Amino acid sequence: MGLERRRVLFGEPERITGNAEQDALATALRAIEAREGERRGWDQPPRLFALHLADIDSGAIELRVVPPRLWAVPGHRNPADALAAFAARFPEPEAVGHLAFADSPGGFAGLAQMHEGWAAPDDAEESAEERARRAAGERTYKDRPDRLEVRLVIAVDINGHSYLLRRIRGGEAEMVSTAATDDRHISQARGRVPHALGRLVHAVRTGVLTLD
Repeated sequence: MGLERRRVLFGEPERITGNAEQDALATALRAIEAREGERRGWDQPPRLFALHLADIDSGAIELRVVPPRLWAVPGHRNPADALAAFAARFPEPEAVGHLAFADSPGGFAGLAQMHEGWAAPDDAEESAEERARRAAGERTYKDRPDRLEVRLVIAVDINGHSYLLRRIRGGEAEMVSTAATDDRHISQARGRVPHALGRLVHAVRTGVLTLD
């Protein structure tokens, strides 16, 4: 397949999960958002990265850029829907034991999707109508006058832990959920993207899907 490879240097280390591997990946995600997101500017297309981190003390992560022609299934304007449609082609994940990043072929540590979208302020109130529309699968944030433009980096590692980094336009990036929170595993994670990523990561881990 010949995926494009990029090396991203870590910044200040994250110490939030109590687990060296998970902290290293959280550190890497912040660095990825800074370089591939904030430095490049806004209004960028969604991107999918394979994450390779064979040595968590190396101070850098290798990204392999998965081209949209592979994962962005036509007919879906929303990147979450496109990714979910691609992931649906692969089996549901089965229970697996812990695998260290260093023991994974090529140091494969997981997958991350970066995309932009709309969100409501954290303290925003939601009307009954909006709740009903969202329960029906509609995306309503874009219709709100108080909407915020956000960039999200959502990742799942090879052991099923999910991570979410968010930057509101004009603000600082913040780690919203990591392996240290209630959303630490895709079985508890909210949204379609972590579940789709978890399915794809499992497919790579078990050899059903090859990304190199």
